[in-house]
Amino acid sequence: MKRLVQHILFWSFYVALCMNMEYLWVSKAFPAMDKFVLWKGILLSAGLTSLPEILFAYYMMYIGYERIVQKKTPLLLSFLEVAAALLLSLLAIRLLSFYVLKYWAYDGKLGETDLLWDITVMWRSLIYVGFSCGMALSLKLFRRQVAVATREKELVQEKLSVELRLLRSQLHPHFLFNTLNNIYVLTRKKSDQAPETVMKLSELLDFMLYRSNSDTIPVLQEINFLEDYISLEKIRYSNKLSIEFLKSIENDRATIVPFLLLPLVENAFKHGTGEARQNSFIHIEIIEKNNGLHFVIQNNYEQPAALTGKEKLGLQNVKRRLELLYEDYSIDINEEGHNFKVSLYINLGSYGKA
Repeated sequence: MKRLVQHILFWSFYVALCMNMEYLWVSKAFPAMDKFVLWKGILLSAGLTSLPEILFAYYMMYIGYERIVQKKTPLLLSFLEVAAALLLSLLAIRLLSFYVLKYWAYDGKLGETDLLWDITVMWRSLIYVGFSCGMALSLKLFRRQVAVATREKELVQEKLSVELRLLRSQLHPHFLFNTLNNIYVLTRKKSDQAPETVMKLSELLDFMLYRSNSDTIPVLQEINFLEDYISLEKIRYSNKLSIEFLKSIENDRATIVPFLLLPLVENAFKHGTGEARQNSFIHIEIIEKNNGLHFVIQNNYEQPAALTGKEKLGLQNVKRRLELLYEDYSIDINEEGHNFKVSLYINLGSYGKA
């Protein structure tokens, strides 16, 4: 129904344009013509001669152009068919003008030529047919191009959404694997801390699975989650771990993508503390100011070693999510001496503009 209304409006505009051109020409040539006769002639002339033009335009939009483009029939045959349709359209216009409008429009005062195949009149009709068909076909192709572009954009967005869901889903098993590994170590040692660890893990999983399903969460919630995760890790590394966590949040309503920082903290424990045979440290600093988040995490390690597949997965996950979700960000990873440092800045206001 909507498309039908659009077509009616388009052709109403075109007929009105033809009527205006007809009025300008006739009123200038016959300024003394009676107004009733004038407007009756304009309606008849513009209305009747537009019909073959409209029919040819629809033929081109839905048959002729498609056959030429899709090449389902030989190209020469398609062009001959279009030429035949054009000639039929011109013939219809000329027959209407010669046998109907000559006598009924303007009371026969325009002095229609006695030649049925007048070259000048035929050429003028060809211009009208080409103009109307060109307008209609151009509009159709423009709408098609817009539809294709819109669909491509939707497909890209769908692909990105799927990728983001996949990236986020990777965090849960990665986190769970590391934590269960810690619990396994504690149970082998028959540590009294194993039940406490299981309880903390249960609380963290409850947040991950049920209370963080929105696209963004407050930065304070992300920090609270990290603090709970760190307290869980400290149960295992309490004797050889020194951890410093500094935080400064200017705006309590500032938001961030859930668990964006978690892989970086996980890697600090795994890459540094997990391999250390002596006391080690982890320094974390989070500052939110002017809707910008500065995150720095630094840890020491005993021997330089290439990141494992799981650690690479965590860093790649962070980088890819940043690339997809934030327009303005920077991340810098440095290894100096026995220190591993990640510095991250995110313009939180650039979320969703990438």
